[in-house]
Amino acid sequence: MFKSILVLCEGNHCRSPIAEALFRESLPPGIRVESAGLRAMVGAHPHPEVLHLMAAVGINISGHRGRQLTKSMGLAADLILVMDQEQKEHCSRMVPGTRGRIFLMGHWLSSPPPAIADPISKDKEAFRLAFEVIQQSVASWLPHMTLNQRLA
Repeated sequence: MFKSILVLCEGNHCRSPIAEALFRESLPPGIRVESAGLRAMVGAHPHPEVLHLMAAVGINISGHRGRQLTKSMGLAADLILVMDQEQKEHCSRMVPGTRGRIFLMGHWLSSPPPAIADPISKDKEAFRLAFEVIQQSVASWLPHMTLNQRLA
């Protein structure tokens, strides 16, 4: 069973805060869920469109602030989820010792797993699409989060 989950994206104000909040809403107490960015906008509020999308599902993340990934965060996590293959490789270089614990958010959705595109600087539709894929990804991970199951 995973006790600590870390979700990463680039700036930590769009995709990873969405996933963090959705996991927190869905997982039992006792599983720590955090998010950070590989090139974080430290202290940044969530993007306004992200706040809107989350409010539409009844989740308020207005208190979230962007955080930079640190080596200690990566080493403390049982599972690290990233948005694309490049982030997976970047994270393994940035935090040696995490290889084998880093997976794509979309790992269970299809083969090959889809990357979740960064919606920043794009229209509302790009945010909506990223939000939907993150929702689907979170739902696909849930059965694997609380079982003593080896990841494929």
